[in-house]
Amino acid sequence: MSLTFSVVIPTRDRFPQLKMCLEALSAQDFPREKFEIIVVNDGSREPVPQNISAFKNSLSLTILNRAQSNGPGVARNQGGHTARCEYLAFTDDDCTPAPNWLSSLAARFRKSPNELIGGRVVNALTENPYSTAAHVILDVVYLYYDPGKGRPHFFPTSNFAMSAERFREIGGFNENWPLAAAEDRELCYRWIQRGFPMTHAPEAIVYHRHPLNLRSFYSLHFKYGRGAYHYHQLRCGGTGEGGLKPDWTFYWSCLRHPFAQMKFTRALNLAALLVLWQLANAGGYFWQRFFHPAAPASTNAVSPRDTAVRA
Repeated sequence: MSLTFSVVIPTRDRFPQLKMCLEALSAQDFPREKFEIIVVNDGSREPVPQNISAFKNSLSLTILNRAQSNGPGVARNQGGHTARCEYLAFTDDDCTPAPNWLSSLAARFRKSPNELIGGRVVNALTENPYSTAAHVILDVVYLYYDPGKGRPHFFPTSNFAMSAERFREIGGFNENWPLAAAEDRELCYRWIQRGFPMTHAPEAIVYHRHPLNLRSFYSLHFKYGRGAYHYHQLRCGGTGEGGLKPDWTFYWSCLRHPFAQMKFTRALNLAALLVLWQLANAGGYFWQRFFHPAAPASTNAVSPRDTAVRA
């Protein structure tokens, strides 16, 4: 069975990273005529540079320019609705897919054409302890919330794919989501609620290059905590019931994971960052709850296509 992919990449003010991403897509072992790339420029302060537009000479590349940023969920929907291919593959501008990324996804879809496939996200900045800690969290989430065990789970938008038909059937990303955090959890929740299956494909790899320092690490996970508040509000219908319930087994798994993977001193430093992650996450959750409570975001997604133009 011959499959085709539309690769959707939102970007904003990160053109050097986007160039690396496009270079990686140029090196795919998947036939060039069987995939297109849709870059959604989400209100960047500068126009798309020539070294990005030049990829049109070697790739089927469409660039959509949004006049203002409405968040990555809206940008991804723009790309998804513009896509011409059978399957959508999402990644981020600071990711570089492995050469067999699309062929690995294609092999999975030949067996499971209607599933949401989540690949593996690998930290490419191994010398950065903050970036490493962020990926330890993701690795443990994948291990702990194992789809094979029937537990609630999600895949990050940096590496997941699905049929274009099912993406549109569930309404894409929630464009009423109040901030750029947890929108992938919300989409996966609606996917599961529909009874649609999800599969982890660790062989479909993208390498993530997100440099972090102490301040940006804390800010990132504080924002994720805020997103978690909205996610839990959505799940409980805004009643305030069924909110945050700490899973101590999961937290213990996070703290143990570094010690099973690396030397003691480095593992100890990472464990300290994981404690900071939990403090930041809880801080964001309760800050949102007590200072900016809001009704759960509607799941109706309406793409404002008139604010984007092709380049």
